[in-house]
Amino acid sequence: MSRGRAGRRAGLVAGLALLLLGASAGPAAAHAIGTGTEASNYRTGIRGIDQGVPGISVRTVAGEQLELTNRSGQEVVVLGYRLEPYLRIGPGGVYENQRSPSTYTNRFRAAPTEIPPEFDPAAPPEWRRVGDGPSAAWHDHRAHWTGPDPPAVKANPRASHVIVPDWRIPVSQGEHDDEHDDEHDMVIRGDITWVPGPSPWPWALAAVALFAAALAAAGGYRRPKVLAVVALVAVAADMIHTAGALLASTAPLATELYGTVTSAAGWAVAGFAAWRLLRGRADTGLLYLLLGGVFLTLAGALPDLSSLGRSQLASGFGPIVTRAAITFTLGLGTAMVVAGLAGFRSPRRAEKAGVS
Repeated sequence: MSRGRAGRRAGLVAGLALLLLGASAGPAAAHAIGTGTEASNYRTGIRGIDQGVPGISVRTVAGEQLELTNRSGQEVVVLGYRLEPYLRIGPGGVYENQRSPSTYTNRFRAAPTEIPPEFDPAAPPEWRRVGDGPSAAWHDHRAHWTGPDPPAVKANPRASHVIVPDWRIPVSQGEHDDEHDDEHDMVIRGDITWVPGPSPWPWALAAVALFAAALAAAGGYRRPKVLAVVALVAVAADMIHTAGALLASTAPLATELYGTVTSAAGWAVAGFAAWRLLRGRADTGLLYLLLGGVFLTLAGALPDLSSLGRSQLASGFGPIVTRAAITFTLGLGTAMVVAGLAGFRSPRRAEKAGVS
């Protein structure tokens, strides 16, 4: 290999490595199931709405968020942690009170200890439109668990435990003033239950088996066309994983797109690697295979590795499909990295393999 070609290859590796480090810092963390929603063993359950009216329903989405749908024709207001107006949901869309302490608190997975003074429960509401439809989903600290595991769970983690038997969120409908009282009060009620997850070891062993099978079928790096198939299957698995997360996500479109940037980069790089390998260009194909495998492993599999042993996953495709997609991405993505490293360390042999 000429010095000039070696220098260009080294520059390409350095440039793509820098791109990987810069692109994966934020989006890789955001990719975890549901673009930010973490897998857990705490199930948020809804028992119903006290004094509910026709057209109003509540369900859990994205694993632990609440979604209220109001088709009653009359606006409802969800009250915050200090009983201040927090959300308005009705025919005119969804509005969030920008002065509500709950608006600030719900930006964080764990409730902050301090709230800035501009978020005042006694201040007149300042409503900002945040949605067009009759439904609003939000992260409510009253309805999910973020603290340490309770003593009952620590004592027997393999059994189910009701952690919070009766959480409540007040909702009002109509208007209330000194002369007229047309307000109707409702209460959303539910519980939080610890549900043990499956053993992660069968999935981990399956990932190891996929890794070994892929390298054996490819002869390490000597069968480029087999590696091309490995790359395409890994991309398909991560696409399924990402699609399931997006189907369950309630995040804005911009947030969802940001959360998939690194995975999409991995799809593109791995797809290009497969194209080069299928054309018999193993010299550059193995390089892109290595980089595509790093993208898929770091952004597609490792952030969601805990999902293999958790019971509550936010995915539109269900837990079995989600765990299988993560397992395929992990096993085949790691095989891509190893094969790419082996071929990159022996470029002359890689070139010969590409024309054999």
